[in-house]
Amino acid sequence: MLKEGIWKRSKPVVARDHNGVILPENVRPDPIPEQRDDEPPCMSYILGWEYGRKWLERRDQIKRHQAVVKSMRIILPDFAWWVNQRRPLYVRKQRFRAKPKPKAGHWQPMSAFAEGKQRREAQERHIQEYRDNSNIKGP
Repeated sequence: MLKEGIWKRSKPVVARDHNGVILPENVRPDPIPEQRDDEPPCMSYILGWEYGRKWLERRDQIKRHQAVVKSMRIILPDFAWWVNQRRPLYVRKQRFRAKPKPKAGHWQPMSAFAEGKQRREAQERHIQEYRDNSNIKGP
């Protein structure tokens, strides 16, 4: 006697393609985009590795740019200042207390405000030097 209500394993449904069904496929750009020329490729350039040399130069240029971008220093957030601003009212007097000065010889991460101030001062010095050298009168 066969029981009709017995559990059976379901049949697997194989996807037709592995692109996303709900979300579109994530199209990532090539790490080294190709450079298109207007003229058709010349066989002597292909045999002489002229296109390969151009590709290697372009790859080195892109890799150098990526290395510069990766090496840029990240400005660390100043969490102590953020927390200090959100203290309750009864400790309001402590809100604007001065930060302790760093000890000599110890490296301290620079806050975004100090970094911006240094950049503005450097830019103003650069503009002033340019005006002094070119005899331009400032405002």
